Amino acid sequence: MPKAEGYSLRRRLFIRLLGVLAILTAGLFLFVSAYAQRAADAAFDRLLMASALSISDTVRVEDGRFSVDLPYSSLGILAQARRDRVFYRITAPDGELVTGYHDLPVAPAKAGVAGAAGGDPATRFENASFRGMPVRVAVLKRFAAQPDLSGWVTIAVAQTREERGALARDILANAFLPIAFTVVAAGGLIWFGVRQALAPLGSLERMIRERQPHDFSPIAMPPPKEVSQLVQAINQLMARLQSNLDTMQTFLADAAHQIRTPLASLRLQAELAIDEDDPEALHRIAQRVHRNAVEASQLTSQLLNHAMVIHRSEALKPEDVDLGALLEQVFQRARAVAGDTAIRLDIDRAAEPATVPGDAISLREALTNLLDNAVKYAGPSGPIDLSLTPSPNGRGLRVEIADRGPGVPDAEKRRVLERFGRGSSAAGVAGSGLGLAIVTSVVEAHGAAFALLDRPGGGLIARIDFLTADGTAPAGGGAVRALLPLLVLCALLWAPWAQAAQLLTYPAPGGERERLRIHSATDRQAIEPLVLDFQQLHPDVTIEYKDMDSADLYAEAAAVPAKGSGAETPDLLISSASDLQVKLVNDGYTQPYRSALTDALPDWANWRDEAFGFTFEPAVIAYNRDLLPDAEVPRTRPALIRLLRDDPARFGRRVATYDTATSGIGYLLAAHDALLFGQYWQLVAMMGNAQARLACCSGEILDMVERGEVLIAYNVLGSYARARAAAGAPIGIVVPEDYTLVISRVAVIPRTAPRPQLAGRFIDYLLSPRGQEVVADRSALYALSSGIKREASASGLRSSTAAPLHPIALSPALLVFLDRLKRERFLQQWQSAILLP
Repeated sequence: MPKAEGYSLRRRLFIRLLGVLAILTAGLFLFVSAYAQRAADAAFDRLLMASALSISDTVRVEDGRFSVDLPYSSLGILAQARRDRVFYRITAPDGELVTGYHDLPVAPAKAGVAGAAGGDPATRFENASFRGMPVRVAVLKRFAAQPDLSGWVTIAVAQTREERGALARDILANAFLPIAFTVVAAGGLIWFGVRQALAPLGSLERMIRERQPHDFSPIAMPPPKEVSQLVQAINQLMARLQSNLDTMQTFLADAAHQIRTPLASLRLQAELAIDEDDPEALHRIAQRVHRNAVEASQLTSQLLNHAMVIHRSEALKPEDVDLGALLEQVFQRARAVAGDTAIRLDIDRAAEPATVPGDAISLREALTNLLDNAVKYAGPSGPIDLSLTPSPNGRGLRVEIADRGPGVPDAEKRRVLERFGRGSSAAGVAGSGLGLAIVTSVVEAHGAAFALLDRPGGGLIARIDFLTADGTAPAGGGAVRALLPLLVLCALLWAPWAQAAQLLTYPAPGGERERLRIHSATDRQAIEPLVLDFQQLHPDVTIEYKDMDSADLYAEAAAVPAKGSGAETPDLLISSASDLQVKLVNDGYTQPYRSALTDALPDWANWRDEAFGFTFEPAVIAYNRDLLPDAEVPRTRPALIRLLRDDPARFGRRVATYDTATSGIGYLLAAHDALLFGQYWQLVAMMGNAQARLACCSGEILDMVERGEVLIAYNVLGSYARARAAAGAPIGIVVPEDYTLVISRVAVIPRTAPRPQLAGRFIDYLLSPRGQEVVADRSALYALSSGIKREASASGLRSSTAAPLHPIALSPALLVFLDRLKRERFLQQWQSAILLP
């Protein structure tokens, strides 16, 4: 049990002894924190400015308009900050967007900031908010000119602040550590002194511990000044406990007094009956005994009911209570004992369903007391009306019990709600004065409103206003409820028809409890083994799978459907177009997920804990083994160039590759080839000279190889080529020995996913040893995990080839190839090289 210590004295000592040290420490902390932030900003601002400068070097005027060829290094520099998102915007002198994010905020330059022609470009840094994220923006002015067009082009590059914040925290922690150690040591010494200073308070502690359990008297010992407020608080607590005890004793005394009178009368009447011989007198005595026994019974019952109601109110666990059914029960009971008094029940159908949160037993007791009071005090005066209607404000339900009795004067309405409180109109009527007190306790516990009102024409109205379970009035609703089954039926009939052409459903083997919706740019044959094996682990999950093109997948995810549009929102997106998946993450269309399995991914396959690569698929050279001898197959890109150059007639229309204008994966691979291979454009020209066949996807290219229409296919996905070869097609596979590009299928969870945790479980399965085993053995893809030693795995690929493997990392650098002008320029150059006139 913790010791009761004097907080005031401790505070005083700490303020005097540690105050100066605390202020000095706080000042040092603020200084070091500001320094750490400035240092982090300075370091990352240099990266931002380097990115802007690399972009500025490519600004030029072409065909009467400003243009820029975004270099890979411009965003590759910023990709070193692994967790930061990157945005950019290049605008012409007239403010027209050249390329980039049109809504990136860039404040106009202040007068005198822009540099003069021929001088150093004007630079500045700004803090801003973009798409709900704080960003740091570097703004650079670059002068571009031609005879007919010139001006200052504005280059703005923005970066989110996660990495610089982490660097600032690291600097702060390392710089502040010695200061913190000194403060802790000083605090320990001062704490020792404080303990010594608090020693005289031991006597006060012993006095409190040695008190008797029922001793609530104030502490008589004069307390030290430093703990006087604490002692006063203890004394006040004891006074409140004594007051509660006195209240309980008063209630028991009142109850005993109320019960004593009928019991004494019973005893007296019984003694008179003993000595009475006259039968008529005995009959009168028996009547009085019965009346007193009834009063005693009613009083005892009311006391017990009041105690029960108070207890249930304190431990209330609300459940849905049907007020209509409850009123029916109370009405039936009251009518059976009301004698000649007429009771009328009226339940407004507009109030259905009449459900309120509460305790049915307490509510029934309260309504029974109100109705009993109406029968007792106003029975002979006319019928009693019991009604249930919607509240006039439309936010709840109203119960009213109206009679034609004498009513309650306004001056007495508050008093009759108290225990044993009775009004003047109750004179001569047996009662305990507890009925309305019970009603008041129940109403307060249920958050309702209770009022006694004069009834027009004479009488009393007891009114209770309830809130419904959702805080609104229940809808009346016969017509809507009648149409609901028809609407549900229409929805069930429409949904399968509308989705059958696009959606494949895998029912839960063990009965559906959850449903996972996956949109993916992966062939069904590759993903289906993973889906079925996941369902073996989770037999209660139904999976809906929608196979889409990678571009359509991105467009659908970026164009989030409006709320209430009825569009089905996916829980998981899977695509081999890693650049498009990265852009979804960068632009804030996804949400993070983290587990031990995602943390174990290599850095290049996990970006911001939002994009997760789970395969390791090489881009290979495929060839027809029946038509092209293995000895002639090129093993490197330079060898492929020589082969096409030396024998153009043989390979005319016999070479195939992706059409980068229509294939997202083809464009991604071509862009990285252009970065890594110095002779790439010569290779494209050679394929153009051979009139290479272009296709959208690996399957179509491999079909041409299998049929013998082409001899060589460049940059097809090795996973698809391996599956064809395993199925018996005459397809050979070469992993290029100069370097091999590797892509990974990337999974992301959309920001609007209705079941993100279930999607996270599927990602964990894909990354788990079991999931990676299925990838390597049954899905025709290549497993990423280094623990899988199959042929179709990263480890198997590394052991079977000496080629340098170059995985395409998930990072903002991929956004360079998605820049509009960059893509247009690249495709124009590629098409001019491969589509010879």
